[in-house]
Amino acid sequence: MTYKGVIFDMDGVLVDSEKLYMRFWQEAAARQGFEMTKEMALSLRSNSPEAAIPKFLGWFGESAEYYAIRQLRRKLMADYIDKNGVEMKPGTKEILEYLRQKGIKTALATASPVQRAKHYLEPHGLFESFDAVVSGATIQRSKPAPDIYLEAARLLGLSPCECIAVEDSPSGIVSAKTAGCFTVMVPDLSRPDEQDMKSIDFLAEELTDIMKLI
Repeated sequence: MTYKGVIFDMDGVLVDSEKLYMRFWQEAAARQGFEMTKEMALSLRSNSPEAAIPKFLGWFGESAEYYAIRQLRRKLMADYIDKNGVEMKPGTKEILEYLRQKGIKTALATASPVQRAKHYLEPHGLFESFDAVVSGATIQRSKPAPDIYLEAARLLGLSPCECIAVEDSPSGIVSAKTAGCFTVMVPDLSRPDEQDMKSIDFLAEELTDIMKLI
């Protein structure tokens, strides 16, 4: 298969922000009187509120106010990034430049709002690298539904089967696989389990491994 497009998740794939999400989910929950484990925080990656709220209620009971904790997490994390910035993952600039040189279209498919993606990527000169940007905030169903990858492929003028999707989270991989993309996982804070592997077409150790597929 000749791939004509690569669609990237952002958090944990291009930017080293997942460790911050985990840290500030735990801190925000603690401030509200709940003990959130690392595993709980990791399981919230790329989840829409519809997917996250049942988890919260199962963990903490009916008294857990998901939206209040999420809003506090966002504030704590935003304050930290405003002061310290956010680092790029190894290979981010290299793979985007490689794809540009090869004439392969690129898209960003992130659960984050577009302005947040711009805030993270623009200081590194990368936001304008993409031919299309799709935010989970602007589509009807967020990951793990396939909508965001379907829309990204549409904006690139490609069929999903012509696109490689690059993810680090189980919900993102399911989203991309359901859309019909060739799925690549680059693990960040956790390795895929046996169930995850059913939706992964290529397990990469670093972003530049994608060059092997082009």
